[in-house]
Amino acid sequence: MRRNAKIIQINGFRGLLTALFIITCLAAGFIAFPGFVAMNIWNYFAGSNVPQINLYQGILLWAIIFLTYFIATKQRVAVSFATPKELNEEELKTLMERVKMQSQARMINKMILKNIEENEKISQTQNASDDKTNKETKL
Repeated sequence: MRRNAKIIQINGFRGLLTALFIITCLAAGFIAFPGFVAMNIWNYFAGSNVPQINLYQGILLWAIIFLTYFIATKQRVAVSFATPKELNEEELKTLMERVKMQSQARMINKMILKNIEENEKISQTQNASDDKTNKETKL
């Protein structure tokens, strides 16, 4: 069974807005801001012979720098998209057995805790009644 599988669920309009916000923040942080920085560096060092660039061209410059770095260092990009594989019959059977065992263990734990609480209540009432009888016999 795959334990490292991560599933993202987007529910409703609020979930769509949240996903859009996250994507916008990531784009601003990893694309627009470095592009803005690349644009300002280019324009700062550009002399009278080299034209000034705008933000769009700065983003393109950043993309060129980014891709050149990964090509030169021969590192893989860490982002990958894949659909999760379906569970086969054996994995599904194992999963259902684990769920059944966990539900039984949860039920047994509840019964044990309830029994412990009842025993504590009984012992507290017995201690209280023993204290009363001890006080009455001393008087």
